[in-house]
Amino acid sequence: MRLHRPMTRLLQPPAGPGERGSATVELALILPLLATLAAFAFQFGQLYRLQNALQRTAQSGARALSLAPAAQFGQQLAGVSAQMLQDLQAAGIAGISPGNIQLHCLDATLSAFGTTPAYCQPGASAPADASLGFVQAVVTLPQTAGLAFPFFFPSGNGTGQTFSGPPTLAASALYRYAPQ
Repeated sequence: MRLHRPMTRLLQPPAGPGERGSATVELALILPLLATLAAFAFQFGQLYRLQNALQRTAQSGARALSLAPAAQFGQQLAGVSAQMLQDLQAAGIAGISPGNIQLHCLDATLSAFGTTPAYCQPGASAPADASLGFVQAVVTLPQTAGLAFPFFFPSGNGTGQTFSGPPTLAASALYRYAPQ
């Protein structure tokens, strides 16, 4: 009695003379495309991380300013701006400076004041009946800062044509002024 059958192996027929090395050629053709797609995916993830850090910082800055006591509002402006800068640097964002952070006072109709009130100046205090309705924090990131692959966003090709260049990232947050 036979307990098992011998295994039959299916063999591929030998490659013809025109098929030798075709896998190597196919790999050579597709590998640059795959590497480029991987680099684009990495770049997109990096831009998403930068935008997320900017948005978080703008929200925390606007929230902190919206809760500032009226008597200390102007004094809080410099402190909130410095804290926002420190948060961005802690997030690993290079190329950020105090000039990239703006804190705005807005009236109750979400319009900028024609002349900035004295209590919206650093070091001043807001009167209890101030017409300050909202505070806004805006953070912008220079175009070249924080990009690992800037060659994906060229600024020109030498023939007079210009491309959009790397995106300028910006985030803003708006909070109603509600002092504690």
